[in-house]
Order: sequence, then C-alpha cells, then structure tokens
Amino acid sequence: MTVTISVRLNGPLAERLGHRRTITLPDAATTSDLLGALRDAAGGALPRVVTSIGGRIIDPAEPLADGADIAVLVPYAGG
Repeated sequence: MTVTISVRLNGPLAERLGHRRTITLPDAATTSDLLGALRDAAGGALPRVVTSIGGRIIDPAEPLADGADIAVLVPYAGG
C-alpha cells in the first residue's frame, strides 16, 4: 500500500522543485520519509525546513495520512 501526499513548497526549494508536488510514499511513511524523498528530488541538498499540516508544525516521526496536504517551509529571516 502507499500514501499520496500533496506538498506545498516555498523559497529556494520551490525554485528548484516547483511550488506544488504530489509524492507517493510507502504506507506508514513519516514526515522524515517525505523529507528524504524531497532531498532525493533536490539532488541531495535540502535546506533546513519546517513541515506543517493546517498550520500545525509536525514532528519528523509523525506518520503521514493518505491525501495529506503538507507545507514544507524554508524559514526566512530579515526585516
């Protein structure tokens, strides 16, 4: 079985991979597995990111549900 996740990206990650992606992962995949798939798609380099569902920050060990819409955000600093 698999889970299909909708991913929204921002910043330099979106510039490399596009603003939206659909990723299919094995059943019981975690947020960490999702980040690994993004790292592979980005050619091995992934900036520090925060993941959230519905505005709630999620832990890398959190299992992903089929159909989840996850934001993968590259934090920005500035003024």
